[in-house]
Formats: sequence, structure tokens, C-alpha cells
Amino acid sequence: MEQLFSALLQLFEINHLAFLFAGTLLGLIVGILPGMGGTSGLALVLPFVFTLEPSHALAMMIGVLAPTTTSDTFPAVLMGVPGTAGSQATVMDGFPLSKKGMAARALSAAFTSSLLGGIFGALILSISIYYAVPIIMAFGFGEQFLLVVLALLMVGALTGENFIKGVTACFLGLIIGSIGTAPITGDPRFTFNSLYLIEGVPLVVVGLGLFAIPEIVGLLDSKGAIAKTLKNEKGWILGIQDVFRNWFLVLRCSTLGCLVGALPGLGGTVVDWIAYSHLKQTSEDTSQFGKGDIRGVIAPESANNAKEGGALIPTLIFGIPGSGNKVLLLGGFVLIGIEPGLDMVTTNLDLTYLMIWSLAIANILGAGLCIGFASHISKFTLVPYYILAPVMVCLIFFATFNINRDWYDFIGLLGFGLIGITFKNFGWSRPALLIGFFLSTKVELLSYQTHAVYGFSFIYRPVSIILIILCLATILLLLKQKFDSSYNSEQVKNKQHQILFVLFLLFLPVTMIWLTSSLDYRANLFPISLSIITIILLIFVLFVKFADLGKINSFENSIMRFANTNIYEPGRGFNNQLYYYSSFIGYLAMNFIFGFPLASVFFINLFILYHNGNAYKVSLTIAAVMMLILWMLSSLLTLQFPNGLIGLIVDMPWWLGGRLN
Repeated sequence: MEQLFSALLQLFEINHLAFLFAGTLLGLIVGILPGMGGTSGLALVLPFVFTLEPSHALAMMIGVLAPTTTSDTFPAVLMGVPGTAGSQATVMDGFPLSKKGMAARALSAAFTSSLLGGIFGALILSISIYYAVPIIMAFGFGEQFLLVVLALLMVGALTGENFIKGVTACFLGLIIGSIGTAPITGDPRFTFNSLYLIEGVPLVVVGLGLFAIPEIVGLLDSKGAIAKTLKNEKGWILGIQDVFRNWFLVLRCSTLGCLVGALPGLGGTVVDWIAYSHLKQTSEDTSQFGKGDIRGVIAPESANNAKEGGALIPTLIFGIPGSGNKVLLLGGFVLIGIEPGLDMVTTNLDLTYLMIWSLAIANILGAGLCIGFASHISKFTLVPYYILAPVMVCLIFFATFNINRDWYDFIGLLGFGLIGITFKNFGWSRPALLIGFFLSTKVELLSYQTHAVYGFSFIYRPVSIILIILCLATILLLLKQKFDSSYNSEQVKNKQHQILFVLFLLFLPVTMIWLTSSLDYRANLFPISLSIITIILLIFVLFVKFADLGKINSFENSIMRFANTNIYEPGRGFNNQLYYYSSFIGYLAMNFIFGFPLASVFFINLFILYHNGNAYKVSLTIAAVMMLILWMLSSLLTLQFPNGLIGLIVDMPWWLGGRLN
């Protein structure tokens, strides 16, 4: 009791609250910028925390972590770009709501549910800190492996209009995620002797390419703003009311978030999809999901904030990161002299509760600030497309270069951008590809660990049996929901192009088998197994497409009729989107010649003036403000801008890409 009282006194000290507020503001900012998130925020503060008192350092680190899963909703809802991995499911209904002019409603509902989920997570963490050990210990390698499989099935089934194509996209993502060094043997796989691919393709490159680039070209193709008008100026009040009307959904998804978040390494990746799947399985009316259902925003946002509390349990007790950003948090613990372990619930209980309660306050501060500005920030959806697009492209290129500070990242961004555009237009699931990519290494390691520890006996363990039943039930329920006997493909005009695209997709698994077949079996078993399954699925998709093209009567069979549902996608505007995509290639060429700062100024001005020749004042102002923001970020991140060929001839100042003194 004395330790709890001590933690309470520290919590409300002016200095502690000041550091907590500063960390929360930084967390909100990095959460808004696509591709950065809590990991980047912690990377910014770690160099400074070792000089602070432990309580102040903890306040700043927790402050950075807590609101990033709140503010990442801004790009997810306003741009259709997941700010972090935890906002992928929010895009499904959040962005369609923005297009309908209800961005303020979606944002306020997301922030309110995030607030309640975060507080619930901190409350559960406070209560369960003593009882969490046996629960976590019940989840061995086998149970974690099955949980990942369950998440992959949910994502593949939920996010694709066609179930087979959704699952196939998951497997394609798993194959791409296996590129790089094999975790067991260290053999390079599919790297083409390139150092860039030794550690695999960077997650941010894949995420921004699959989501940001397609949404930007889609916005350009629409020739307008994201929303034509804001339907309700008081929409933020309506969003809050939506959350309280769905209070039981918030409670259920927050509980799911805490439980899944406590499992090491999984929470931040899969919890939002598990919550979204739970919502679809328990809803009578699913007709508006993916088209702008407010419940599709509330469910994942409740879960991904609650998971922060759950993810601290293995981090504090076992020193095992509950999610990716907890790795850096553990590094911060080392810097300030805190040793995670059972001491955190005994001798250091005051610090433990200080972190838990700081997490709750940071969630309240972050969500409160976001709710307050939701109605104002939602007005960005009214900004004309030709002004918003070049700004987004410059920010995305900056975020991409900040990963490895390598020119190959730009090429990867545009490569996955082209894949994302094609996936979007031809009805293939981008979220399924991304989640498969992210979980690939986890699946491979868990499969080897499970086989080494349990063999096949893990399927008889009680928790495994429960998870297997959940997997089967999920498949059956989702298949039932997705069956649409009224599907008619006659309106699709580009069927031949979509068939050619499937043939193009076959190139990846076939090449993977060819290039890895000579490696040690421990290095090639996983990618080859995935590739064989993917080839079978793609051949089946081809068969269904050809059957539909030839109007074969096999669709009288219910299974084939189900497989044919949404097998083709209308894909309107695909050629126009490729045209706009080509301008991004031009921007990359300008970067190569002039360097990033000058190329960004030229690109913004040329792009805006091409669409509106009289907007030169707007273009110059936006270019100047953009460069000011980028220079500030460059200073904070000690990042030298990408230099161009002109920099090899002329000695440029640092703010134009020259060397830092």
C-alpha cells in the first residue's frame, strides 16, 4: 500500500505531468505522420532520457507510446493510409466515411473509443499485474502459432471481396516477407546478391506503397477533394454518441485488445483485425462494412488502444516485448537502470503502477486533444486534390527515406505502389498482403519452434483446441457472410487484363521455388511450402476466371458459385491512375538529379500549376511551408536530405542536401 501511495504522489507532481504532456504531444505528432508511429517517437527521445530521473524518463516514454495508436487515425480516416500497423482495419470504414463527408464523426468516434479502450486497458493491467503470469505461460509456441494462423484467416476472409483471392493475397504477403536472411540458417533468400534485401523489404516501404500511393492516385482520378462537402458540422458530437450507443462493443473489443496484447509480439499487428472480425461475426447487418459503417471504426480503435495496457504485461514481468515498439521501451529501461522481471511486481511496484497510471492519463490527454481538433482537421477532406496530393507525396518520400536512408527505398515504394494500384483496381486484398508480409517471420519462427518443442502434440493442448475451434468457426461464419449468389460479372470490361495479372502473380512463387531449392532444407522449407500452396490457389483462381469468361455451367454448383463471387472487379479508372502514377516516377527522377529539397519545391509547384495555372501564390506558399516542416524533421532526426547529381558538382548547403558540418 505504501508503494501505491508513493506512485500516486509521483503521478501528480508538476514535473512528472510536464514530461508526460511533452511526450504525449510528440506521440501525437509522430502518429499523424504515416509510417512513423511510436517506434520512431521513442527513437527520438531515447538519446535524452538517460539524463532524466527514472520517473520523468518513464513519463516521457509512456507519453510517446500511448497516443500514437490514437493519432494514427488521422491518416487512416482522412487519407486511407494506415498511420501505423494498428490502424489498418480502421481504414476499411474510416476512409469511406470521409468520402461521404463524415470525417469528423469517424474521427471523434475513433478517438472516444480509443480513450475508453486505453483507460480500460490500464484498468485491466492494474488488476491483472499479479495474475498475468499463469495466463501468459499457458500460451506456448504452438498456441501463438495457431493465434497467428487465426489472424491470417480473419484478414484474408474479411478484407477481400473474394475469399479465395483474400487468402491468396495473405500467402503472397508471407512469401514476400520471407525475402532476406533465413532466420534459422542465415542463408540469403531471393536477395539477388543485394545487400539492400538481406534484411528483407522494409515494412514502411511496403505499407506506404500498398496504401498511400493507390489512395493518392485514386484521389487524383476522382478530380475533386476527398469529400464533396461536410454533411454535419457537429459530426464530432454524433461520433461520441455513436460510441456510447455501442458501449458493449467497446467493452468486448477492449477486452480482446488486452488479451491479445499480452501475447508477446502479436498485439499491435493482429488485434485490430481480430476485433473487426469479431464485429462482423456478431453483427446482424453487415451490408455497410467496408463502405462506411461507424462500428467498423469503433471496434478496432477500442482494441488497439486497450492492447497497449496488455502489451506492458510481458514487457514488465518477463522483459519480453509485447509489441514492436516495446523493444525500444525495454532499451529505455536499460538506460535508466530498470531491470524488467518479477521485481516489477515486488520491490519496484511503485514504478510499475506509475507507468500504468501514466498510460491512462496519456490516453486521456491524447484523445482529448484529438477530439477537440477533430471537427477542424476534418476540413482537410475539402482541400482540392491537386493541392493535397503533392504534399502527401513529399511527406511519403521523406518518411520512406528515413527508414534506411537508401535510394532503393524509393524504388521499393514505387514498386509496391504499382502493386497496390493493381490490387485495388482488380479486387485483391491489400491489407491481407500487408499482414501476411508482416507476420511472415513470426510464422516461420513459430512453426520451427513449435515443431522442435511439441512436434504435432501441441494440437492436443487445451488452449490449442480452443483456438482450432475458433479458426474453423471463423472460416464457416465468414464464408456464410460472404456468399453472394446475385454476383454478375457482365459489367466487367477488362477481364483479360485481370487474367494476365494472375499470371504475373504466379511469377513470384515459381521464382521463389527456383531460387531457394538449392538451399539447406531449413532455409527453403518455409518459402517453398508457401509457394506451392500459392501456386495451387492462383491456378484455382485462374480456373474460376476462365470458367466465368466462358460462362461455364459449373457455377450451378454452390461451391463454385461461391468461389466466383467477385472473382472479377470492375476496376474503373485504372488507366488514368497509371497516368498519375507516372508523375511520381518523374518526381523520383527529379530527386536523382536535383536532390530531395529542390525536387520537392519543383514538384509541388509544377503539379499545382499544371492543374490550376493561376494558383502560383498557393503553390509557392505550400512549397515554403513544406520545406520548413521537412527541415525541422531533418534536424530532429539528424537526417541529411537525399542529394542529387547536382550536389556532386556544386557544394550545396545542408538544407538543400549538402553535407552536415
